[in-house]
Amino acid sequence: MTRGPSTRFGTVLAVQSRAFGGLMLPLPVVLACPPPADTGITVEVIEAGAVPGDWKQIVNSGKKGPVDLPVWVGVIEHPEHGTTLVDAGLGARNRTGEEPGFPFSFLEMKVPEGATVMEQLGAVPDRVLLTHIHYDHVGGLFDMPGTEVWLTEADWSAAATETGAFPTRELSDIVRFQRVALEEKGVEQVLGRPAFDVLGDGTIWYLSLPGHTPGSAAVLVRAEGDPWLFIGDTAWVDDHLEDAERPFLTSLLVDASRRDLRKSLAWARELKASCPDLRVVAGHHPSE
Repeated sequence: MTRGPSTRFGTVLAVQSRAFGGLMLPLPVVLACPPPADTGITVEVIEAGAVPGDWKQIVNSGKKGPVDLPVWVGVIEHPEHGTTLVDAGLGARNRTGEEPGFPFSFLEMKVPEGATVMEQLGAVPDRVLLTHIHYDHVGGLFDMPGTEVWLTEADWSAAATETGAFPTRELSDIVRFQRVALEEKGVEQVLGRPAFDVLGDGTIWYLSLPGHTPGSAAVLVRAEGDPWLFIGDTAWVDDHLEDAERPFLTSLLVDASRRDLRKSLAWARELKASCPDLRVVAGHHPSE
């Protein structure tokens, strides 16, 4: 890892190639199944609040009716590098209505007592890898003072408008942002995507997956045994990983680039279909 210049709003991380070590097989550069790994890493997915919705606004397959979409957070435990989260979920300030701010304050959310990540884990994680910067994936950051928070340079630039959905200035006084330049030339390729080796040991990879936001990201975890792939809101639900899509008007409202989203979704669908041992986690699939 190389670190660029520090600013009030965090450090820009540049990318450089590195050798793979340990007992793991190297990851393929092109689209192919990640091999099993011997890492000692465990992964758990917890629900940190929920967002009410209706199926007719989520999928274009004819399904309808109310549904609570859970906000999933990945909890990765590394034997040497502590706890890494994939997203931060909804937090205490979402419960009280303080977040998100105008013009998103009308949005509904459910954050019962005990549901936030900090209420469930009881300790600030070592780092948080954001799949994107929307309110339901970042609200829990207000509860995690001092933690290191990764986001892509493209999403950081998109947040420069200081919208209530991602209040960069206020959060910059609470957490330590690390901005990842996945868009630059010479970035390492993993599974056909620009990627960054988070810990430098080949176990956790931060991958470019634009579309839902300009700098949306995925997180590939080489856990003990089967690998995991968190794709954030590239797919809200498992139906999106099959043949359903977001309705046209919904997509116009929530997705930064429908063209990029289609490409990113096609990549995730192909991996899920061809790699039965890969655990692909959509951002909000309802609990069984």
